[in-house]
Amino acid sequence: MASELSAFGARILRTFRTDLFVGLSIESDQQNLDSLQNQSTISRAWPVRKIHLSPAPRTAVFSTDVAASNYSVHSYTGVDRLHNAGIYGKGAVVAVVDTGTDYHHAALGGGFGPGHKVAGGYDLVGGDWPAGPKAPSPFPLDLNGHGTHVAGIIAGKSEWYTGVAPEATLLSYKVFSNYGVTDEDTLIEAFLKAYEDGADIITASIGGTGGWSDSAWSALASRLVDKGVVVTISAGNSGTEGPFYASSGASGDNVIAVASTDSSVWPAPPLKATFSHNGTSSTSYIAYLPDLNSYVWDVPEDLSVMGASLDIDADACGPLPPNTPDLSRGVVLIRRGTCSFRVQQANVARFGAKRVLLYNNADPVTNPWPVDVEVPIALIESSAGEAMMNVLRSGGHVRVSFAIPRDSNWAVGIHNAAGGIPSEYTSWGGTFGLQIKPDVAAPGQNIYSTYLDGQYAVLSGTSMACPYVAGIAALYVGKFGGRKAHGPGFGKHLFSRIVSSGASVPWQTSQPTGLPIDYGFWAPVTQVGSGLVNATKVLMSQTSLAFDKFALNDTAHFQRDHRVLITNHANHPLMYHFSVQPAGTFNAQSPYYADYLAASVDLEPFVYTPKVSLPAAVTIPPGQSHLARVRFGHPSLDDTSLPVYSGKIIITSSESETLSIPYMGAGFSLESAFRSRMFTDTTPFQVAGPNRDDISIYHTYNFNLSWSEQSFPKVYAAFKWGPRLLRWDIFEAGWQECSWNSYPPVPGIGGFVESATYWVDSDAGYWAFDPDTMNKEDTLPFPLTNLVRTSSWNRNNQGFWWFGKLANGSYIREGNYTMRFAAQIPFSDPKRSNSWHVWQTPDITILPYYGHTDEAS
Repeated sequence: MASELSAFGARILRTFRTDLFVGLSIESDQQNLDSLQNQSTISRAWPVRKIHLSPAPRTAVFSTDVAASNYSVHSYTGVDRLHNAGIYGKGAVVAVVDTGTDYHHAALGGGFGPGHKVAGGYDLVGGDWPAGPKAPSPFPLDLNGHGTHVAGIIAGKSEWYTGVAPEATLLSYKVFSNYGVTDEDTLIEAFLKAYEDGADIITASIGGTGGWSDSAWSALASRLVDKGVVVTISAGNSGTEGPFYASSGASGDNVIAVASTDSSVWPAPPLKATFSHNGTSSTSYIAYLPDLNSYVWDVPEDLSVMGASLDIDADACGPLPPNTPDLSRGVVLIRRGTCSFRVQQANVARFGAKRVLLYNNADPVTNPWPVDVEVPIALIESSAGEAMMNVLRSGGHVRVSFAIPRDSNWAVGIHNAAGGIPSEYTSWGGTFGLQIKPDVAAPGQNIYSTYLDGQYAVLSGTSMACPYVAGIAALYVGKFGGRKAHGPGFGKHLFSRIVSSGASVPWQTSQPTGLPIDYGFWAPVTQVGSGLVNATKVLMSQTSLAFDKFALNDTAHFQRDHRVLITNHANHPLMYHFSVQPAGTFNAQSPYYADYLAASVDLEPFVYTPKVSLPAAVTIPPGQSHLARVRFGHPSLDDTSLPVYSGKIIITSSESETLSIPYMGAGFSLESAFRSRMFTDTTPFQVAGPNRDDISIYHTYNFNLSWSEQSFPKVYAAFKWGPRLLRWDIFEAGWQECSWNSYPPVPGIGGFVESATYWVDSDAGYWAFDPDTMNKEDTLPFPLTNLVRTSSWNRNNQGFWWFGKLANGSYIREGNYTMRFAAQIPFSDPKRSNSWHVWQTPDITILPYYGHTDEAS
């Protein structure tokens, strides 16, 4: 195959020869997807896509008990119970594909290589790619911080910080340079290396908008699962874009796509409080959140706590009485009120207050803001503030120390009343093929973990949720063994155990400013999969479920029948009951823009429970299995607004243990909904020539690329749904749509000349092409595959500029031609003409080329 491609002028960039993936990464200006896939030695071809590292913003934030415990979210996922049972992931090997790892960090073992926590890995890119050539190295040292944070979530361990699987072994594969970009063939190489190096689990907090389960990277990830590897990939951070905006690699079959929930505990710096009363004293560490003007309060001396009033509910939202004592002698304690922080500051500052401690009300915790910088203010939990106030009311004293502790990275936990909801940023599925994504959720908001140079940082994103699930998988492997012990079925087995453990979370589509509103609906499967992962169930459940996803598809391709194999691992019989738990149904059509799907904030839940024929209760003897069948009724919904319904089939044992299987379906026909609606109503359109004319006016080109002429078509398009294929084809003049009867078209047959190309920076926001600074040969060929829909937020059109170059590397000859620009309709046969939404254009005329004469075919 390599020699054949080289003979056609292709440059071989990388060769893959493994039992999982045999192929080449090539660069060619004479081939496109059609010509490659027409070769007998090639079964499938994909374009190589670049993927950018999603930003995970650092935040400056650091118990329901007065004495705060060390920061941890493990009590909300069941990981703490496994740690208490002595399960820490020893023996599991987790490969982290990311920006590398700062393996010098003490919490990550302080070294690299065999015998260290980070036992191996590889740098596949170096520091300067893609600006310069790749510079691979055996040392995957992180210079970004993202990969180090991810590694700490999985396996970090210090005196006060514990990751999910602190005794797991890590392998680190660096695929991002200092420029924060990678590509799919680099990711494929990293995944293959991780597999060959013996990883039980591969995790990647990486992805761009994709939504197709058969891209090159997602296809490889699926094959790895079939070989017994557990693969976790972040679901993406584009939640505000609404449904059907899934991530690329995470869309692979049986890859665990991990969504994010808001954490119920935030990390915070500790203050030391000493309570004195009736000759006795006690000391507790309490979490506090300083205002955003400071990371911590570094005050060398202890401060006395004073109440602006001994009324436990006093909040200083109104003017203080004239007899208020001098408040300058310590730190003033008041209750958080309903007024602004600035009002509270101003009212106590009139009596000399220099620092203010607010103890929280029922609202979610937050760093006080906006505030007056001259009077520092911080928030503590309500229970801690009430304890201080009770001591003061009884005549006692409270002194606090804000001195930075010996380990300046020490963080304690503060309860967040707004936790346990879907994170606003978590990307929605499903895929464009109506497969279920994401699969499960984990804590991802305000996550504290290791960072560069021995430090710690707070980051948010599905990038933080994904390694949490990888850590749970490592706990399972450490306890029961991985693919070496269980064989190729292990990856799918653990996928099912993790997904079936999920706990439903409430409907929420935006970040609440106060306590979350109870809408009375569960969050849909398209947002959080089965819900918040439960590690205790993953490892300790006496029941296991084996199932293919309950993806019901659309009304035209409805999949009504599904099965689940239930195995009883207990030493006694168990009876199982079945029930349906619907989630909030929503209309995917935007209520404001007919051409776009809805943004998440515009989604309104409503009640719809599908008709489901459930199995009767069944008793399964110990060690035995039973195959249960579930049949769904055809949905009965108004299909004009593109309704999407989902929920879970709940399986409850006689010992009250519950597991679940998510289901999802579209209450409309995808093919019918998007017939002649793949493009938005105002696209495609062309701007060309010095006056930027539409194609109805300007359709004669000589490819004069100068600033003053711009004699070439600049085509722009937006998509309501992600097209499987987008084609720009050139035919002989007078060609008719009825002649489209074979696929793919072959040059020289049926009037087909060749596919067009487009300039790689067509979508970079340039107003015009500058031949003095830009390279017209830097092009990519049509057809394009696996595109994504256009966002209703920005409604940006995608650009395609054609300079006359064809997909075979030649330039189009002068003459008259018919141009066909078309997007494939979902679930359709590309051989049929009516499977395409075609942009109607006049015939075009190509004049002799300006400035060159090499328009040879």
